[in-house]
Amino acid sequence: MSITALRNTTRSPGLPPALVEALKAIVGEKGWSDDAMTLEPHLKDWVGYAQGSTPLMVMPKNTDEVAAVVKACAAAGVPVVPQGGNTGSVAGGVPHGEVLLSLKRMNRIREVDAADYTMTVEAGVILAEVQVAALEAGRFFPLSIGSEGSCTIGGNVSTNAGGTAVLRFGNMRDLVLGLEVVLPDGRIWNGLRRLRKDNTGYALKHLFMGAEGTLGVVTAIVLRLFPKPLEVATAFVAIRDLDASIELLALLRAATGDALSSIEVLPRIGIDIAMQFDPEVGDPLEGKHEWYAIVEVSGTKADGQTNATLEAALADAMEQGIVLDAAIAASTAQAKAIWRIRKALVLNLAKVGAEVKHDVSVPVSKQPDFVRRATAAVEKTVPGTRTVAYGHFGDGNIHFNLAAPEGMDAPSFMARAADLHRAVYDIAAEYGGSFAAEHGVGIVKLDEMARYRSEVELDLMRGFKTLLDPKGLFNPGKVLP
Repeated sequence: MSITALRNTTRSPGLPPALVEALKAIVGEKGWSDDAMTLEPHLKDWVGYAQGSTPLMVMPKNTDEVAAVVKACAAAGVPVVPQGGNTGSVAGGVPHGEVLLSLKRMNRIREVDAADYTMTVEAGVILAEVQVAALEAGRFFPLSIGSEGSCTIGGNVSTNAGGTAVLRFGNMRDLVLGLEVVLPDGRIWNGLRRLRKDNTGYALKHLFMGAEGTLGVVTAIVLRLFPKPLEVATAFVAIRDLDASIELLALLRAATGDALSSIEVLPRIGIDIAMQFDPEVGDPLEGKHEWYAIVEVSGTKADGQTNATLEAALADAMEQGIVLDAAIAASTAQAKAIWRIRKALVLNLAKVGAEVKHDVSVPVSKQPDFVRRATAAVEKTVPGTRTVAYGHFGDGNIHFNLAAPEGMDAPSFMARAADLHRAVYDIAAEYGGSFAAEHGVGIVKLDEMARYRSEVELDLMRGFKTLLDPKGLFNPGKVLP
């Protein structure tokens, strides 16, 4: 599906008047809006792929109100689109004529149980607030992504968010113990269990994680917490080449006892972009190199050992020729400055020119080969394309983003997006990889679902969709081609 088609996709804005009055009565005076200015930020995705529409946004304040809204819409045969913070990259939460169900008023932290290492939260709680609440209880919630100041925990669950700490702690799916979900017929499934072990049949919670709101509305979550890190060592290193990233990963995992929480690889062009558009970003190293890595190791003892372990490991890596230069943060401020480089790259890449994004994963050991082959493929497809490949090399997730050749106008470059996607995704598929590592499918990647997922997989997914949502009223047109 072309980006132009995405932007123009709309459906009839009409709703039965009786349903409108019923929904307004369910959520109360402060729980709905049809005001154009209020709705506007909820109707477009931040990447710019889609511009949607809705006749009415409802904002329930509790699970019972969500269930009542869903039941009323189901009875009227009216589709619903659940929405969290609307920070996704594939337009999965943008409505196109449906009722928009925003979870932003469901923002209570219901319970923090430090002894159980759990936290029970409502879907509309901002991720950064979850992180702070965990720290205040002497615990740690490890999910960390660029939008953590505005994305919601329910959205994180529904998209199976990844981020910079997947290497050590796993995706969102690995951080959830239990869910509360409103089903498409309005029934409430209460699966808010705090159990680490529960072999009583099918693991229902996994159906809704990563389903992008197509099977139900996640209203509350039991999260796993971890011991609070008391010492974090962060380093910015120049590596010999891409192959060295895999060697460094193995060395650091062995040297730290798997306390390595992040290894983010960045190209020189990424450093230059960050420095060009963010005056607060500086180059931590004197010389210029082709590839770099941000490394972070965390420990639960404040005895200096974590920093010493990382320093010794990097010294070993330098002796072996894996690392060419390194700077270890001597303070929290310096660590934040290192991480700012990566954030500035993400925020400012589009300023270089038109951008075609890819969020792929391949087996960890195949990442260097993938980057080299995919770079050659896009150069052949659109000569002069500037490749900016970076990401979570510890878990095989590469953000293989492309900037238009210098002097090429945006419409001309974006007109080749489908060809560039095909070149990149075909190579990822050869390695047994995925075209959607952590950003999901939404609307943007429907064509890829049809091309790269087997008929057996698609039939199973459609079966679940038909079972739970036989009328197709939940987030229609998303995920399943």
